[in-house]
Amino acid sequence: MKERKFESLSFRIMSSIIITSIIVIGGVFLVFEKINKEAFYKLELQKATLIVKTIEPLLAIDIYLGMENKIQSILEQLMQNKDILSVKVLKDNITLYEIKSTNKYESFFVIKKDILQPNSQKKIGIIVLNYSNHNYKQLINTYTKLLLMMLVILMIIIVLLGMYIKKLLKPLRKTAKLLKDFSPQKKLQIEPIKENNEISLILSALNEMQEKIFDFASKQKDINAYLEKEVDNKTAELRKQLFIDDLTQLPNRRKLFKDIKNSNNNGALLILNIDDFKEINDFYGQNVGDYILIEFAKRLQYLVEDEKNISISRLSGDEFALFFQHKPSYRSFVRVVNTLSKGIEKMLFIHKQHEIYIRVTIGGTLDSKEMLEKADIALKLAKEHRKYFLLYDEKLEVKRQYKENMEWVKKLKSAIKEDRIVPFFQPIFDTQTKEAVSYECLIRLVDTDGSVVSPYKFLGIAKKSKLYPKLTKIMIEKSCQYFQHIDTTFSVNLSIHDILDVDMVVYIQKTMQKYEVSNKIVFEILETEGIDNYEEVSSFILNMKRLGCKISIDDFGSGYSNYEHILKLDIDYIKIDGSLIKNLDTDVNVQIVVETIVDFAKKLNLITIAEFVHNQAVFEKVKALDIERVQGFYLGEPNKEI
Repeated sequence: MKERKFESLSFRIMSSIIITSIIVIGGVFLVFEKINKEAFYKLELQKATLIVKTIEPLLAIDIYLGMENKIQSILEQLMQNKDILSVKVLKDNITLYEIKSTNKYESFFVIKKDILQPNSQKKIGIIVLNYSNHNYKQLINTYTKLLLMMLVILMIIIVLLGMYIKKLLKPLRKTAKLLKDFSPQKKLQIEPIKENNEISLILSALNEMQEKIFDFASKQKDINAYLEKEVDNKTAELRKQLFIDDLTQLPNRRKLFKDIKNSNNNGALLILNIDDFKEINDFYGQNVGDYILIEFAKRLQYLVEDEKNISISRLSGDEFALFFQHKPSYRSFVRVVNTLSKGIEKMLFIHKQHEIYIRVTIGGTLDSKEMLEKADIALKLAKEHRKYFLLYDEKLEVKRQYKENMEWVKKLKSAIKEDRIVPFFQPIFDTQTKEAVSYECLIRLVDTDGSVVSPYKFLGIAKKSKLYPKLTKIMIEKSCQYFQHIDTTFSVNLSIHDILDVDMVVYIQKTMQKYEVSNKIVFEILETEGIDNYEEVSSFILNMKRLGCKISIDDFGSGYSNYEHILKLDIDYIKIDGSLIKNLDTDVNVQIVVETIVDFAKKLNLITIAEFVHNQAVFEKVKALDIERVQGFYLGEPNKEI
């Protein structure tokens, strides 16, 4: 930016001095002029008055004695004074004598005085004197010139002072221009001055400050480099956590979603599911199950290592995906499937002295649009028809299923609008006393004909159609309202999606506060959905427990990672999966698994609940295994009222 002169410090100082001096001198000049004018005026007036007072007695004697011829002589002598312009003597208002000077002046004093008789002080005449003020004007002019000369001299002194100040501030002005280009990477050459004054101190301080800034910038540069490296490392670590499966180190479902999105619908997909993996997990234990998953992931990579177009992901517990980044030909697609078939068939896993073989079911699609959904449909249909592999085809009965799904979406929307989504309450009993100690709130749809529809028919559709959050909110609202004035605990099921939904969590907290049921409610988290977002789930549990809520893991025993969940999450109850409980009275292996779960829970001071208790034999077995609480049709069915 161009420097403007009137903004400089020297100009401001000089301007301030000049303006102040002009004001002060002007004020002094005006005051002295007024005072001296009055003084000079009075002085001249007094001179004229003195002359009149001096001749008045003489004139009085001459008029009184009748010697009027002497009056003229007195007046003529008086006129010898050049400052007297005229003099006139009057008697009885008649002019006796008047003499005028030849001098011509524009202004004069007029002095009138009565002539008094010497002995009686009686007025016998008047004397009128016109006295020039020429001397007065000369004095005023001389004084004015003197003041103006002093003003000019003072102005010259001020200008010289301003020039000196400008010269004095020149180093600051020069330094200011240099500082405009200052940066921590560019050192300025600030020249010191010889004088030992404030400006030299400022320049010296600037040099010292510059050195400190350079030193700080150098250290900051090193710190920034270190922090950038740490950020890069942390970013890489977070990216790995975000997109990599902890167990197999394969890309996870989230990474697959990203790859599919980046492919611009130009790819293909295979989904592999390990058949009956739950049995392997239950029979041999979680450690063996994890070992098989890790080894299977490695061998799967080996089978397709020559296929540069394929990336492998782990979708969930026992599901893997092979994503073709570019759409292959049908022949190439089938060739990969056959390679997988032959390779997996030969896979052998050794545990101690046991040889473990696995089987897989594969669903695939060559359709680039909605490939994950279509491959999943093909996988489910392959399992239903007990086929090793099934390729998605529009000719499959997907259209019929889609039509049924659309009908259910309409039913759900209508039921929500007409307030036909209601909670039913199933009691949970103390195993020893058989007294109801809590209730689980189970969702039901009341059809237009009054019949009650089980959630198994519509919950899956609700999740796909994005109506599930509305159902959760209805259950939370109605359950909390129902138990507001009932002195007992009650439980409500939450999916992982509910927990990860910030708006849902806020709604839950507000509803609990509204009905004051925070110390009564138990949230059952569905373990079968897979708990991958440990940090978010753990944060939710911590916040809910601070409010007084309890936490239960539902369907425990249905997945391979159950124990890992329990150790990582601060829960209060374990609800053992019904698939284990329903065969508890007849299956020895199941009894071993359940007994292990109960022992594990007791060591962690967790309360165990057995669900699906459907007969006396199962109840007695539950009781014998010291499971604290039971739930099932044998003891109590779900009802609209408790």
